[in-house]
Amino acid sequence: MVRVTLVTNNPRKVILAEEGKTVKQILDENNVNYGNAATAVDGATLNAGEINKTLAELGVQEKVVISVLAHKDNAAKATIVGSACVITSAMTADQIKRYKKFHPEALTMYDEDDEPVFGIGYNDSTPGSLDNNGAVFGPSCDAEGHAQITVLMDPTTEDVEQKVYEELGRALLHLNDLEEQLIEGIAKLDEEEAAIRAKITRV
Repeated sequence: MVRVTLVTNNPRKVILAEEGKTVKQILDENNVNYGNAATAVDGATLNAGEINKTLAELGVQEKVVISVLAHKDNAAKATIVGSACVITSAMTADQIKRYKKFHPEALTMYDEDDEPVFGIGYNDSTPGSLDNNGAVFGPSCDAEGHAQITVLMDPTTEDVEQKVYEELGRALLHLNDLEEQLIEGIAKLDEEEAAIRAKITRV
């Protein structure tokens, strides 16, 4: 039996499944809606048809994390501009910097074994970067102040969209998952800042 952790837009769920079961069967049995959603196994985004492969065929042994995250309006977006991909965060640069200042621990996402999976950082002196370990945003923002990262792709690549999917798909899944948690805490962050400012007086 395989220990399966299901990561969806709902609370995480841990189940046991046979190696001979397909990803689709596991999702169906647990009422997970995977339509119009990105499905990943241990962080690797599945291509069309791979959802019908068994855990054994995907090389899974003792445990696995299956992520199914539906697109949300407040999710980070990837826009292809020529041979570059511009990642626009669902958060503003100011919100990320405030988390970094007051709750830096919240900027790291952990798995069920408390091992770091993905992190978000901010650095004024960098143009930004994105990989499977994390996203580092710099001063670049869109018109509404949302933090952005520009990832340069190989200019000789014919299908840039597919290249972005293959190289950045896993990172985007993690980025959206972590940002969803952070956005839910923005109101509390605002309250904490207001409380701090209320205690600051001039004499």
